[in-house]
Amino acid sequence: MLHHIHKEFYDHDAQWLIVSVGDSEIDFRFSVLQPITGFRHFREGISKLKQVTGRCHRDIQRSIIAVSADAAPPCVLAAVRTLMQFRYLVQSPHINENNLEHISGALDEFHAKKDMIIAAGARRGQINNVIDNWHIPKLELMQSIVPSIRNSSVTSQWTADVTKYAHITEIKDPARSSNNINYDLQICRHLDRTDKCR
Repeated sequence: MLHHIHKEFYDHDAQWLIVSVGDSEIDFRFSVLQPITGFRHFREGISKLKQVTGRCHRDIQRSIIAVSADAAPPCVLAAVRTLMQFRYLVQSPHINENNLEHISGALDEFHAKKDMIIAAGARRGQINNVIDNWHIPKLELMQSIVPSIRNSSVTSQWTADVTKYAHITEIKDPARSSNNINYDLQICRHLDRTDKCR
């Protein structure tokens, strides 16, 4: 679930701001940011990124509002900011009824402001034509988050980071040290040996 929220940010929100600010301007603004240890520094900017990880999505999210502040139309910036607020609130480790109201309020505020994104011409398709609808499945998915939290607790349990890390340490790292002949047999043998050593 959290992966979809971050993916929606990069596929839509970031693209709206890239269109609003302009490719070269937003790339320049990201390139001059002070590098911070532990976070990715986008020396070439963000407009030309192809394969982007969830961690990169989060690193872009940390600065995109400030980077775009005086260049993007205020209405577009306000709409994207409300979705950012929604994302951050949803990731809270403890959510009570008051938090759920704030989460719903942020999403409602976005829906009240979203038409300004189309009016500013920031919602564009792959061939750079303006899209005048809101048929975005990941936005529709966001509508179900508050009921899901009420039914099954906070969303941090839905993150894929733990299993992704386990896949890297248990499968990918041993595979790199193998000769890739009889791959399945070698990985199973490695896992058995590791288990017996514990």
